[in-house]
Amino acid sequence: VVCDQRQPDAPALTVPIIWIEGRPVAEWVEELNTLGFKEKETIVVSHGCWKKPTRVAYQMKRRGFNWIYTPHGMLEPWSLANHRLKKIIYYHLFEKRYFRLADAVRAVSTREKENLERLLRRKVELVENGVKMPVYKPKQNTLQFLFMARLHFKKGIVPLVQAWSRVMKGTSAKLFIAGPDEGELIKIRPFLNENIEYVGAVYGEDKVKLLQESNYYVLPSFSEGFPTSVVEAMSYGAIPLISAGCNFPEVFEKSLGYRMEPKEEDIAVQLNNLKDKIYDQSLSKKNYDFIERYYSVPAIGNKLMSMYNKMNRQE
Repeated sequence: VVCDQRQPDAPALTVPIIWIEGRPVAEWVEELNTLGFKEKETIVVSHGCWKKPTRVAYQMKRRGFNWIYTPHGMLEPWSLANHRLKKIIYYHLFEKRYFRLADAVRAVSTREKENLERLLRRKVELVENGVKMPVYKPKQNTLQFLFMARLHFKKGIVPLVQAWSRVMKGTSAKLFIAGPDEGELIKIRPFLNENIEYVGAVYGEDKVKLLQESNYYVLPSFSEGFPTSVVEAMSYGAIPLISAGCNFPEVFEKSLGYRMEPKEEDIAVQLNNLKDKIYDQSLSKKNYDFIERYYSVPAIGNKLMSMYNKMNRQE
């Protein structure tokens, strides 16, 4: 599914949206056939693993469709270590049996590719996530930080607000926290004050405004597949403050941002380094240019088409 053809800003190449929730697989496979999607000519891409994404794609593969398995970080070592026994049992009983039928496996970061090849013992294709590029606008010389992700333990939100309350409280800096709560809001609520604000999940113009006005994007995560939110923030010129667990080593290798591990002391050190520093406009533009060249929709689209074409040639 690419987009809804009824939308005025839909791209030129579109396919119909088919709602499959609660419907038998055979029913919507028949609908796909009616619309001209023939099994051997169609590639199914599953996003995520555990249960529904893998099971649905597995059933379609058995009916003759081609299948690209995309775990999106759910098989990373940190993720597997959480609820370890439950995941190991399900992995060996079901997941491993299902994904063995996949025609290709896609990783969205270099580290995930290496980890998946060790775990799955097969070749893995690397195609990262991409973003639609906005028009570049220089940032104001302010200290606005943005955390925009699920309020989940693994995102490192608690040590972030703890460090912020030590280092930035009483300064002109501002931290906006945006995203749906998944259990951490109750832990950070005591730290909310005049310069640290939770705005909930944001969409559309509200989201764009936050990205345009924020100088730094913060994600001290324990583990990610490849966080598109970081790429999106960088496309707006925000300088990333991220952990090694974000699986985006280019940020450190190319000096595009700063390393910030999910530990209160580590975060406090980085915030101390930045609070009296003049905002680096040239680094902001460097981030924008880097994303445009390597992670824009056209750049990633070309990689995906190359992968799809290679699959077709192998048939």
